[in-house]
Amino acid sequence: MATEAPNREAMYRVFKSLWYRKEEVDFVACLFSMLPFEKGKDIDSYEFWWFPFWLRIYNIPLELMDRQTALNVGDALGELVAIDWKDNNGGWIEFVRLKVKINVLKPLRRVVKLLDRKGTEVTGVIEYETLSNFYYDCGLIGHSSKTCKYNKGSALNESNL
Repeated sequence: MATEAPNREAMYRVFKSLWYRKEEVDFVACLFSMLPFEKGKDIDSYEFWWFPFWLRIYNIPLELMDRQTALNVGDALGELVAIDWKDNNGGWIEFVRLKVKINVLKPLRRVVKLLDRKGTEVTGVIEYETLSNFYYDCGLIGHSSKTCKYNKGSALNESNL
């Protein structure tokens, strides 16, 4: 997916040490999606475009910082993998932290809409941890503003968040 060349030497050193390989390793992408091998499964049936990310949801009222909200938000974004319950002595202070499998072929969501206990709409702001080559204007992974071919000259506003 990347349009910019990865640092092949750094990737080679890291993966060689992890895999204990003496042979040369060749790389074709920056974001690796590795899945367990399943005997008899065709290579085309593997879904390499689903990738787990840790993300933080800010601007959630304290009353909504519970397990059910975490489950709902995780399911709305993709497939919920984990919930981090261990922030600041076991309680959420500023954000809810989730690990979610997301389809990286689609634009990443920037916000999530929630309803508080009174039925008022609340906008939760999503911050993805450790994204590589992500262009916020179009929301796609794998390129930057210099190489974006999707949203040339568009500006962020309330309708395209």
